[in-house]
Amino acid sequence: MPRLPPLCKSNSRPVRSGFLLILALIVLCAAAKAILYDTLDPDCFWHLRVGEQLWREGVGPLRDGIAFASMREPWTPYSWLAEMGMSWLWDVGGLRAAVLAAAMLGGGTILMIALSAWEALRGALDDGAEDAVTEQGRLLAAIIAAAFAAVWALPYFSFRPVTLAFFLLAVAAWLVFRDRRMGERSRGVWAVAPIAALMTNVHFFAFLVPASLGTLLAGAVWERATLIDPVDRRDANRCVGRYAVLMLASLLACLMTPMLPGVIATIGHYQWRDPMVASNVIGEMRPFWSGAAGKISLALVGVLVLCVARRHRRLRAGEFCWLLLAAALLMRMGRMAPVFAIVAAPLLAVTMPKLSDGVLGRPVLRLAGAMVLCLGLWRVGQALPGRNVEVDAWLNRHGVEAPGYPGEAARFVAMNVPRASGRIVNEFNWGGYLGWRLGTQYQVMLDGRTQVFAPSFWKQTYLGDEAGRRRLLAGTGADAAVLPVGKSLFKSSLVGLGWKTVYQDARAEVLVPPAGGGVAGVE
Repeated sequence: MPRLPPLCKSNSRPVRSGFLLILALIVLCAAAKAILYDTLDPDCFWHLRVGEQLWREGVGPLRDGIAFASMREPWTPYSWLAEMGMSWLWDVGGLRAAVLAAAMLGGGTILMIALSAWEALRGALDDGAEDAVTEQGRLLAAIIAAAFAAVWALPYFSFRPVTLAFFLLAVAAWLVFRDRRMGERSRGVWAVAPIAALMTNVHFFAFLVPASLGTLLAGAVWERATLIDPVDRRDANRCVGRYAVLMLASLLACLMTPMLPGVIATIGHYQWRDPMVASNVIGEMRPFWSGAAGKISLALVGVLVLCVARRHRRLRAGEFCWLLLAAALLMRMGRMAPVFAIVAAPLLAVTMPKLSDGVLGRPVLRLAGAMVLCLGLWRVGQALPGRNVEVDAWLNRHGVEAPGYPGEAARFVAMNVPRASGRIVNEFNWGGYLGWRLGTQYQVMLDGRTQVFAPSFWKQTYLGDEAGRRRLLAGTGADAAVLPVGKSLFKSSLVGLGWKTVYQDARAEVLVPPAGGGVAGVE
């Protein structure tokens, strides 16, 4: 983790300490989400299964053994390095290690965004313009920017490969903002290429590194075209060449994965042929303004637009192009909100109205901040799952009204349902969990790996009608179905085929087919 850059020398020690306290609180809140509120992402469980298979069979395309309805040809686990890391971490430290890793990545990403905002503010200082960024108020602006970033990004952080990708992207962005603050002469910025090489084995979002550098290259070309003085043009030529080499190096780094052909094919599938990605079924693929939290995020985007519109002269051409790219990605789907936050929050800090850092030095605020920070650290430490905690109990600790998993229903299936075909019918968000929980005994019907299933399969299930679902379910030959109580897409089709409920709790129910044989303990 990089050191915090030197704070404003013109600010007093109380102001600087107040800044560090509030920043620590924001980072703690980002980290605490994984410990206090999350129940692990549904995808993390199939990532664990894939990681186990990679350790067992070696790095390369895999034949799927998790879902019985998936396509039979090998598929590409493009996040192979992260999945192997997740599996290893779970084997070493279990649930506690997984939750702690998610917390550290979430808090670390917000910290890197705050550092990027600080570098952007330091680089935007101007001593002549009427609407210039002044040294007074930079600390408060960085704090506000970090808070905005947390609101935009936190809903999409969890224990899965893309969260590590977001963190690496935030580190790369910090290096770029730092380099621009140093007149585009720092040596550290060349680390973006190895970061891209690592990131391409974690998630295909690695392409965002050369794409971002491409926007800065376009800005450098524009700035060079507007200059007349020969000395300035020579320096501008250097910047253009520097960004061109950086972009090319990071682009080549993105090719450094043993899964390259499959990664390219998967990106094309997601973009043009995956009906689930194009639909509104998957929550993170919906517009970012969906839901109550999304409305807050939309309002904060409106604040950003107003600030940039009023003070756009504070931004260089490359930064404006970079922001347009991030905004376009945000409009594409909510999952891109952390990418937007990484770029938008530092530029928001630069374009804010003039502020005063004096509020950060007030004794009442510093005392309250220190007390809340200590209380928060104690609360988070108490909530961190113990070494011997039962996974199902922790996952469902918030009660049946909160998202959770069918732990008791899975236990019932394992102990009471006779195994014939070894297949289970399930809903989308529970496929990963059931495939992990019952993987040695049963295959699930589907999970979150939308690219592993034929488009026609999704059109018969979540994107089809009742008649199509009934035809598909009639041919599964499954031993049981584990479905959510009261909100299942498949239950009416199964009941119409003669299936009956043999177990039910407040969260889930188990159904078996009419010719499925006796269920132990159930008359």
